[in-house]
Amino acid sequence: MITTKTSIELRKEILPNNQGAGGGTVSILQMPSGKIVIKRFVHRNKVVNVVDRYELIGEGDAAEIQTLPLTREVADRIVDTILSGRKSWSACFVIEANPKQHEEINWVKSESEHKFTSTGIKFWRHQEAMESYRDSTGRSIISTHISPEGACNLKCPYCSVTYRDTHSRIALPRIQKYVTDLKSRGLKAVILTGGGEPTIYPHFNQLVQWLKHEQGLSVALITNGTLSKRVEPETWKCFSWVRVSINIFDGWEEKIGIDPTLLSPDCVVGCSTVYSVEHEATNEEVPLDRLELFAKISKVADRCGAKYIRVLPNCLLEQNQLILEHKSIQKIAEKLGDTRYFQQYKVHGAPDSDVCHQSYFRPYLSEEPYHEDGEPGTVYPCDSVVLNNSQAFFAKQYQLCKPENVLEFMDQKIQQQFNPREACKGCVFTGNVNQLKEWKESGKSRFSEFPSPLVHEEFV
Repeated sequence: MITTKTSIELRKEILPNNQGAGGGTVSILQMPSGKIVIKRFVHRNKVVNVVDRYELIGEGDAAEIQTLPLTREVADRIVDTILSGRKSWSACFVIEANPKQHEEINWVKSESEHKFTSTGIKFWRHQEAMESYRDSTGRSIISTHISPEGACNLKCPYCSVTYRDTHSRIALPRIQKYVTDLKSRGLKAVILTGGGEPTIYPHFNQLVQWLKHEQGLSVALITNGTLSKRVEPETWKCFSWVRVSINIFDGWEEKIGIDPTLLSPDCVVGCSTVYSVEHEATNEEVPLDRLELFAKISKVADRCGAKYIRVLPNCLLEQNQLILEHKSIQKIAEKLGDTRYFQQYKVHGAPDSDVCHQSYFRPYLSEEPYHEDGEPGTVYPCDSVVLNNSQAFFAKQYQLCKPENVLEFMDQKIQQQFNPREACKGCVFTGNVNQLKEWKESGKSRFSEFPSPLVHEEFV
């Protein structure tokens, strides 16, 4: 990140403390070079972000999206929008020349989407779990995401959990009890993710090897790929798949990478990148031209041994902006010349359900403190509840239970304290929740469509 110590402060405002996220400050600065940047400081975790560009969307359905350097006038406009609280931080950096509603794309999911993301079809490979959920016998669990660590060595401005508690860390015995409890109900797979960067967790190697060797579970890792040396060779052999998030920061092209020779032969490595203007401002010159930037991303993916590169817009954008970004990605994808790229189509939409059915199949254990005792470790329905408000924050209403009580949740003795129909307008798993509702209420099934094993089917 560029240093702002020698900058001139042109404007400074207080950020609101919405839903307990902690507030902070936002400033417009002029660098010695004349460059204009916007700086955010988050009080809760002392995270600092600096952004030096924005996106301008032209007029019409085929609107061209330009990446442009900030000017003082545009920066003031963005800060005014941030202070209004009408939009998320990320959405404020996307400006439409002629705002209007855009229709969703008639999207057909690709083979890569079905293989490497959660599209909903893998549920139908788990008839026992599905029938248990329909019959309310508490054995519907298939996989779980775990974020053991709040700290991260990067400061990505588009991070969906910017307002998390970066000092939170789940005690290893709590994670182990959570896992063994769920395993007693049929747990098959664990994905280690963030929150923070999972490889920072002090007990990371011990945890992974325990999950794989002692519990016999499939294990996957989502990492920023910058701290690979912290991972022991024996740990690398434990993963079914690894996904490396490619973010832009000073030295990113050299610092991101894993050694694919350390992995087991059947481990699938992929990369993921967010199609966003909102990368961290750096001392290096980051290309404004998207094709040039993607060519650099491909080289990093080569070094990781990636079989695929997922690209998707910033999910913190508003629905209209998401659709326009998806259309822009479609155009660029045709010119990339790298067949590993696939676009994941994610848009927002509240499920047609009063219950988050998916949470009974793949809950999320976050490092966020539980509201009753402040102890790190809280079970949420998924890791995307942060998309339901503009603060990128795990709000209290979505907390399901402490990890020690997860079986009470599975048995529906602990009820969800939110209604997805009203509280999950930012949901990106709408199709999954709706199909599980249909199965639960009417028995509508698709088991016959998927008679053969699917790639990584235990990671629903």
